Amino acid sequence: IPQISYASTAPELSDPGRYEFFSRVVPPDSYQAQAMVAVVRALGWSYVSTLASEGNYGESGVEAFVQSSREAGGLCIAQSIKIPREPKPGEFAKVIGRLMETSTARGVVLFANEDDIRRVLEAATLANLSGHFSWVGSDSWGAKMAPVQGLEDAAHGAITILPKRASVPG
Repeated sequence: IPQISYASTAPELSDPGRYEFFSRVVPPDSYQAQAMVAVVRALGWSYVSTLASEGNYGESGVEAFVQSSREAGGLCIAQSIKIPREPKPGEFAKVIGRLMETSTARGVVLFANEDDIRRVLEAATLANLSGHFSWVGSDSWGAKMAPVQGLEDAAHGAITILPKRASVPG
């Protein structure tokens, strides 16, 4: 059955052997990861942490970022943290605590869902670390307001990636 997706960005869907009749109108996350590496390098950062929501989107995105950063060179990953699919109370405070273990890696690359992004920013605010981290977020954050509403101080200066889009008349 032929399928055309307007939103599926998982890189494995690019495998024609497994998904012969699948096509998409957005680029896979591997392109987004390459763009994020370019942003990090343009900012002159050489030491960053990554943060991913558990699951295909987050883990594949960070994996693509790490691979692209290896190929580009000059970028060290301080640590890669995974947010559990069903986080327990206090989990996001632990995430912020882990990021602070390598506090000189102030740049954090996020491949996370909207809820996880919001809860990370809330935890940073509660830990009185608004402004400590510089975030580079994937398209799940993109141009959305929901993850940052009321948490603007923690998100200040974030750079987010979003595939080019346009309205189709009619």
